[in-house]
Amino acid sequence: MQLTMFSVLLSRLVILCLGILYPAYASYKAIRNKSPKDYVKWMMYWVVFSLFLAFETFTDIFLAFWFPFYYEIKILIVLWLMLPATRGSSILYRKFVHPMLTQHEEELDTYIERAKTDGYAVFRELSGVALQYLATFVVRATAMLQTVAHRSTSNLRQPQSVASVKTDVSVTETITTEEVTTGVRTRRGQRNVNVVNVD
Repeated sequence: MQLTMFSVLLSRLVILCLGILYPAYASYKAIRNKSPKDYVKWMMYWVVFSLFLAFETFTDIFLAFWFPFYYEIKILIVLWLMLPATRGSSILYRKFVHPMLTQHEEELDTYIERAKTDGYAVFRELSGVALQYLATFVVRATAMLQTVAHRSTSNLRQPQSVASVKTDVSVTETITTEEVTTGVRTRRGQRNVNVVNVD
């Protein structure tokens, strides 16, 4: 278990440093020196490496737990892709990636254009629905907070024991006609008020 955790951490570190950070710096140097040869080399690397990352996402789910030396193989693949001596990314790009993309370029462009137009419409619709839900949530939360604040302030003004709170909620106050006309009335429970004529 510890060996597997070490392999995972080591592969992540190698992919970060040698698969991303060093090629990013080398790409910066190629841009700064305005070297077309280095442009092409690092552009091929980034295309192949992005496909590797997409492929790795699925292999991590399905192969990582049972395939022996999976993380060590990933480290070797990243080194093979990146090192100038092996030129793995150039080989993969020229033999596989470039012919495949050339063959399916029109289809991919069509899908991308459709995703742009449909994606914008779907985004507008979803953002409208999300804003409505957010507005409803804010209104309900504000009302709840106001209710809680009102109850807590009224409890602070009139401290009552637990027993008296229970009786105030459950007891129905009876007011006679004389009390209503003269304005004499005790303020006990104010939940349900029944006016009873006493003759």
